[in-house]
Amino acid sequence: MSAQAQDFEGKNVTGVDFRYDGPKTVDEARLRNYIQLRQGSTYKTDTIDSDIKALYESGFVNDVRVLAEPVGSGVRVVYAVVPREVVVAVGFVGNTVYGDSKLAKASKLKAGGALSDQMILEARNNLENYYRDAGYPDVSISHRVQPSETGQGTDLIFVIDEGGKNEIRDIRFEGNNTFDQRTLRRQMSVKEKSLFSFFTKAGRFEVEQLDEDLESVLDYYRSKGYLRVSSPGVRREPVGDGRVDLVIPISEGEKYTVKGVGFGKMSVFTEEELYPAMTLNGGDAYNSKKMRADMTTIRSYYGSRGYADATVTPDIRDAGPNQVNVIYRITEGSRFRVGSVNIQGNTKTQDRVIRREVPLNPDDYFNSVELDTTKARLEGLQYFGDVQVNSSPSARGGNYRDVDILVQERRTGSITAGIGFSSIDSVVGFVNLEQSNFDIRNPWSFTGGGQRFAMDLRIGSERTDFGISLVEPWFMGRQLALGGELFYRDSQYFSDFYEQTNAGMAISLRKPLTERTSIRGEYRLEKISIDVDPSVAVLSANSVAGGGLPSPLLFEDGDYIRSALSANWVYDSRDALIETREGSKVDIGVHVAGTFLGGDVDNYGLTMRGSKFWNLKWDSILSVDGELAFVDATSGTVPIFDRLYLGGARTLRGFDFRDVGPRDPVTGEVIGGKSLGFASVEYTIPVIDNVRFATFYDMGFVNLDAWDPSPSDLYHNVGVGVRLRLPVSPVPIALDYAIPIESPDPLADQGGRFQFSLSYEY
Repeated sequence: MSAQAQDFEGKNVTGVDFRYDGPKTVDEARLRNYIQLRQGSTYKTDTIDSDIKALYESGFVNDVRVLAEPVGSGVRVVYAVVPREVVVAVGFVGNTVYGDSKLAKASKLKAGGALSDQMILEARNNLENYYRDAGYPDVSISHRVQPSETGQGTDLIFVIDEGGKNEIRDIRFEGNNTFDQRTLRRQMSVKEKSLFSFFTKAGRFEVEQLDEDLESVLDYYRSKGYLRVSSPGVRREPVGDGRVDLVIPISEGEKYTVKGVGFGKMSVFTEEELYPAMTLNGGDAYNSKKMRADMTTIRSYYGSRGYADATVTPDIRDAGPNQVNVIYRITEGSRFRVGSVNIQGNTKTQDRVIRREVPLNPDDYFNSVELDTTKARLEGLQYFGDVQVNSSPSARGGNYRDVDILVQERRTGSITAGIGFSSIDSVVGFVNLEQSNFDIRNPWSFTGGGQRFAMDLRIGSERTDFGISLVEPWFMGRQLALGGELFYRDSQYFSDFYEQTNAGMAISLRKPLTERTSIRGEYRLEKISIDVDPSVAVLSANSVAGGGLPSPLLFEDGDYIRSALSANWVYDSRDALIETREGSKVDIGVHVAGTFLGGDVDNYGLTMRGSKFWNLKWDSILSVDGELAFVDATSGTVPIFDRLYLGGARTLRGFDFRDVGPRDPVTGEVIGGKSLGFASVEYTIPVIDNVRFATFYDMGFVNLDAWDPSPSDLYHNVGVGVRLRLPVSPVPIALDYAIPIESPDPLADQGGRFQFSLSYEY
């Protein structure tokens, strides 16, 4: 910096330039990303010092000088930099397992231009991970820079100490008298090598993960009462061919019980207020997990009252042979109010979209529980790759805390195309366009408004579908979701004797009532065309000639206008939409379609659906699903498209799609009923990562008359299946094989059936 630099303090910066003292090995645009000073800003010495530090830390320059010269009433600033030399070549020494070309590719580093320290460090990490993935846990990599043999620039040389190959053949424990080997191994993320290791990466030796796994095993003991459990560490025993056994000695100690639970000095709450919320109580076996959960509960109690700095420390004291007292020592701190809500990192998402998910407002009593609620809500939007919600001292004073929200934007739009297959509608090609952070009022980018837009096209041998939808989750600034949809569906897989086409629109409103319950209303207007195959007329004529009746399908042919209102009440406590482990869902809906709404279809119906999930031993999942539905006509008959059916991949899996129900006596085709009941029990267990084995039992009935829940004609099937989640796609796949065990209709029993479907929820 020039000697007169201080004279420029506070003046307007008329220009910021870079001057290279040496070859220009780094783009000027890249260097500008590291400085804060800009044309038009105010000259500040602190800013200059910060820029010099940032340029050095970038690793792209060896020296920086800043020159300032007057230009009229302002100042022009020049950063004179000595850039790093060009890296002409990248080389490796010490590598015997992999050749230079493989390591160059694994490093993800290319010669040419200057390389920063950060880029070199990332390349070293890439190389270490590459070796560790192949079973070399002790690999060590350093680097050096040397003059290039060409006489210009430098060479970057990675020095590799590969260490020995250590694939894990077996993991076993010593001294474990209480819990078996399998139970303890399940507490670990590191696994033995298996036939599926290419898929699961089992058998990898990860030192840091192994340390965490050992602590998980010891904590499992502590959660079962073994307070003094210990281990000297993991021992490696070579068994040849680069394989090792991991041996983990365990000193279990004695099992402890809790004699009593108490609290230190408190002024905000009484012991009587906190005791009912505690899960670890006198007489219980000592349990570290319950103790930590109770500490969290106590902090939540205080946080809900505005005591953001409250801390809880457990004081565990011996209380006799194999007994302890647990005393929670609480430092209450002061009570706070909310100063301001600060949001950073949202480059696309509008502030209002984030703020409406924050239950805290300025001047509210600070509530640390609501910080967790805010984080969960923002993560649930799926707009951000990372969400951090914290508190900090407020500029408003000592009794205020600011809520600080830092988000990292992620890509929220996607275009997918591919080919799918299911046992219902055969081969399907699809194109899907989605934007979950859409903004219809922003015509330049259409992002940032928190709306959900989707457009879907599916064309297959048995179907042609097109749909476009838009949902505004906060209509008129309220937590009221307004949705609209336009659709066209040509379905040939419903029947061998007719083709059904639906085209129309729908508009809906959804209102949350509580955290787990909501109501939803919808108006749907559609034109439905039923095109009956000419062969039905021939079969009907033959039936009439023989003294029988014509096919009911003949009377379904034609065009219909269906105008309908529906309402649903939903309770949903599931922990996840896909691969649900715990919770339940209940959906009760009613609908009415009628001429008074402008259509020519008059019927009404009731549907009750429910599911319940339990997460059992070995991460197995037991689920029970059920449905009871009725439809009836207010005048005329219920058309075929509103009747009820069972069969297929999502109901009675031992029967073909929509092949359970009353039949047309002429064609033998199922024409649906007006009453339906269905129940299913399924049990899945994990096999390897992203693969689960399933066994299930389904039963159900479809009766001809409305409001007839009689299970006299009950269909049953049993089966087994596989649930797959491929690494390349989050969409799950279900492959089932089911066998009918009872079928009142002999035509429906076609023996064992394979059922294959995508987007399976379990």
